[in-house]
Amino acid sequence: MDASRRGPLRETGVTVAPDRLRACFELAPVGIGVVDLEGRTALTNGLLRDLLGYSDQEFATLHFSAYTHPEDVEENERLYAAMVAGSLDQYVLEKRFISKSGDVVWAHLTVSLVRDEAGRPDFIIGMTENITPRKHLEAQLQAAEQRHRLLVERVPAVVYIAEAVAPHAWTFVSPQILDMLGYAPDEWVAGPDRWLCAVDPRDRDLVLAERARAEHSPHRPEARSLTYRLRHRTGAMVWVRDDAILLTGKDGRSAHHGVLVDVSREKQLEERLEHQALHDPLTGLPNRELFRDRVARSLAAAGRHEGGPGEAVVLFIDLDGFKTINDTFGHAFGDGVIVEAARRLRGCVRASDTAARLGGDEFAVLLEGATSAAAIRVAEAFIDGLAGAPVELDGRSVVINASIGIAVTAGAQTAETVLRNADLAMYQAKRNGRARWATYDPGMHASVANRFRLEAALQAALSNDEITLAFQPIVELATGRVAGLEALARWTDPLLGPVPPSDFISVAEETGLIHDLGQRLLVQACRELSTWQRATGANAYVSVNVSPLQLNDDRFPDTVERILVASGTQPTDLVLEVTEGLLLMARSRACLRELRQMGVRIAIDDFGTGYSSLSYLRQLPVDMVKIDQSFTRRVDDGPDAAAFMSAIIQLSRTVGLITICEGIETESQRRAIADASCGLGQGYLLGRPGPITDTPARLGAEPGSSSVHAAVC
Repeated sequence: MDASRRGPLRETGVTVAPDRLRACFELAPVGIGVVDLEGRTALTNGLLRDLLGYSDQEFATLHFSAYTHPEDVEENERLYAAMVAGSLDQYVLEKRFISKSGDVVWAHLTVSLVRDEAGRPDFIIGMTENITPRKHLEAQLQAAEQRHRLLVERVPAVVYIAEAVAPHAWTFVSPQILDMLGYAPDEWVAGPDRWLCAVDPRDRDLVLAERARAEHSPHRPEARSLTYRLRHRTGAMVWVRDDAILLTGKDGRSAHHGVLVDVSREKQLEERLEHQALHDPLTGLPNRELFRDRVARSLAAAGRHEGGPGEAVVLFIDLDGFKTINDTFGHAFGDGVIVEAARRLRGCVRASDTAARLGGDEFAVLLEGATSAAAIRVAEAFIDGLAGAPVELDGRSVVINASIGIAVTAGAQTAETVLRNADLAMYQAKRNGRARWATYDPGMHASVANRFRLEAALQAALSNDEITLAFQPIVELATGRVAGLEALARWTDPLLGPVPPSDFISVAEETGLIHDLGQRLLVQACRELSTWQRATGANAYVSVNVSPLQLNDDRFPDTVERILVASGTQPTDLVLEVTEGLLLMARSRACLRELRQMGVRIAIDDFGTGYSSLSYLRQLPVDMVKIDQSFTRRVDDGPDAAAFMSAIIQLSRTVGLITICEGIETESQRRAIADASCGLGQGYLLGRPGPITDTPARLGAEPGSSSVHAAVC
């Protein structure tokens, strides 16, 4: 060892060790420092110098407090002072040094006092073990433990450890168990079967099976998640999600480590969303998807239990005239009608049956374990229940009806097949007159196929201008002058042959083709009228029947005006015929008033078969009434029938309306109507439909003078 190393030892009276001893001192695995009684480190080994970064000379001039952490100085100096005083021979201390570079170095310090021959304190030897990595690890573990404790105690979930053997007693549970289930942690842990007893009986088998699966899984440890119900101390049910993993400890015993989260609100939301997905939001009834599923389940059950009591029967229900109600009173009123119809439908079925809203104004009912007769009773009860009392909303009242199709499930049918069959039967009920029911018959498929063929043929006929008009004269009975002609739509298809107007007009209305068809016939009627007027010099009007759908089109008055201008027809030369029912609709009346302001005249067709009363006619936008032919036929039945016809005619004249009697087929009918002072008449006796060029201006005269009356149907 060089002189600089030996010097301090000689100054303190320390005997210098042999070179081998010095080598051991220098190479020791701990830092060693020899400190004088004034607190300066006179001798250090390389490990201590490397640990703190000071040289021999710097250590020799610095008091140990200069490189001790300020928070550890007081305790270190207290122990050092006791050792200098001779009252303490050794102490052990964990302290922090501050290295020359400013780093904190944790050290395990063992300090020993060396006395002289007289027993007085001579110098002090300190051995330093660097424990900084251990301290950092301890700090990390402590921080992790603190975070874990905060997580366990503050997280809104229950943390638990449970044994992996029945009854799966819980050995640890976090304080949140009190908020979740009403039990204190100690109380919960004290009951070995507390958890198992709290599991809802409906879920217990599933939960235990999942525990057993986890305990016998070859893939342990394996995380698992299960949602089930636990009973609160009060008896209320709490939905929980249990996320757990099975771990094996050092002792070889396994335990479930898990977290319980209260998911009751999520479950409630899930149930609400599921209900909304499968139920109609307006009525609360099952929707089409849920209804189809229940029909499918019923069919599957029937297939497993053939020969069981009763059958499954499906009723397909459509409200009659609902679109008109919606268009007249608005969608809010229409929604109220749907809700009331659903309420009345519920009252007609059993609790075990399924009543559903399929959409719009369509409903359906599934009767399980029922007969066809029972289904008919339900259909009649619903029809009677609708018609028996009007729906009253916001001070307005409307009577609604329904058409119902009935289909009995049979054989290897699907839910879609049964619904389609019931739908076909419903359309048959509508064709039979509405407000009635019809049962499915296989022949209905052929009817539907024919209707599709008719629709396709009608579209082609419109594109090719194949719909024509035939004109039937309306005659002034007193003079024989032709006062008008009714133009009747005619269509002969190359494949289907002659198609009755009642068939293709209804198809046009159902498919929306009525707007195109009606406009084409109106153009043709006005054009042929103008040509006929120019050829004969007659002053005449033309009358055209219009569909309710045309009057619901806000553009219809403008369309009529353009056609009149293009054809050169005067507005007063056009009469539009409507049915009585249309006059009850506010929207239709508004459209007709707009047309009358243009000069177009309005006639009620088939008067007496609808809802109008003569006293009400004064308030309506009407110029003419056409008395239905059913009244005309009865004038031959005797004086009372003739008097009744006369009364209708006189009352019509009283309110300023022109009266036309339809269906005059015999001379006696013509005389009776003429005697009743009816101005105009129409019927086969007076003239059959034909080309306008074949129409004379006066009965018995050559074709060509007077007026034309045109009708779409």
